[in-house]
Amino acid sequence: MIFSATRRSLLLVAAIAGLVTACTNAEQAELEAQAAKADSLSVQLNSPELKAVNSALLKDPANPALYKKRANLYLGMKQFDEATFDAKRAIRLDSLDPDNYLALVDVFFSQKKTREARDQLEIAEKKFPDNTAVLLRLAEIYYLVKKYQKGLDYVNKALKADESLARAYYIKGTIYKESGDTARAVSSFETATEQDNNFSDAFYDLGLIYAARRNPLAIEYYNSALRLDPTNTEKLYGRARFLQELGKDDEAIREYEAILKKDAACDRCFYNLGAIYLEIKNDPGKAVDYFTRAIAVNPGSAQTYFARGYAHAKLNDKASARADYKLCLQIDPAHEGAIEGLNSL
Repeated sequence: MIFSATRRSLLLVAAIAGLVTACTNAEQAELEAQAAKADSLSVQLNSPELKAVNSALLKDPANPALYKKRANLYLGMKQFDEATFDAKRAIRLDSLDPDNYLALVDVFFSQKKTREARDQLEIAEKKFPDNTAVLLRLAEIYYLVKKYQKGLDYVNKALKADESLARAYYIKGTIYKESGDTARAVSSFETATEQDNNFSDAFYDLGLIYAARRNPLAIEYYNSALRLDPTNTEKLYGRARFLQELGKDDEAIREYEAILKKDAACDRCFYNLGAIYLEIKNDPGKAVDYFTRAIAVNPGSAQTYFARGYAHAKLNDKASARADYKLCLQIDPAHEGAIEGLNSL
């Protein structure tokens, strides 16, 4: 009986050893397949950076930092499966580095896999409860799914660990802004800029809030944002739109034209230029040109067809006006302006 039990134990150990070997062999085969795919992609994508990381991994195949680096490269190239594999590999090799978990979260975020990103962050939070990067990413997740209080809870946890975190105040401001509490949003954005006076996005959001209040202070905030991020067309557009609202039409025109030199697909810029020439400059011919260019970029805008139809009507081109009003109504059958326009022709 003793011999039989011993024999069974030895057989069990052998079986376990065989299973471990099989797993190791399977993992090795997967690593080799990934390496071959990585080499192929480095050629296909013409990426010397990817080729360099592949070479480094051949010399140091158990280096988690290299897998994380390659995951980030793959992410930039939208090679999501490969990025996921490498980020998970980095975690397996070093489960004590929170940045490895955040690399995988970035991959999930980029694919709009919010649930997977949240699950991974919650795993990371259990391992690193005071890591502010993890806490702030969780706050962002809950903001995206509109669980604002949960998001604020994570922001406050991060601030408890480090009260000087400009990004924490910015996220808090964004949550307050989204939930309609603009007073607290302003306070939080201002604190973000106090903690980091190079925080362009915080200045921009302050500009948006003050612009909504028609407060000229918005221009100062837009200028601060653009001083730090001078080529950002969204921020340039915000300032141009507010200048238009203030009645500074010539300044707004210059701003819109400057934006179009950087972004020829800014249909909002074309539309607003058309509106200025139609309503302020009393030049419906030029307005038609701008509305036509807006439609070329965005042919699905009912309002732009209506505006061009109205400009045609001002030029007494009834056939073109009728055609545009009908196109407007094809997109938005309840558009009151187009219905009235057709009835007036």
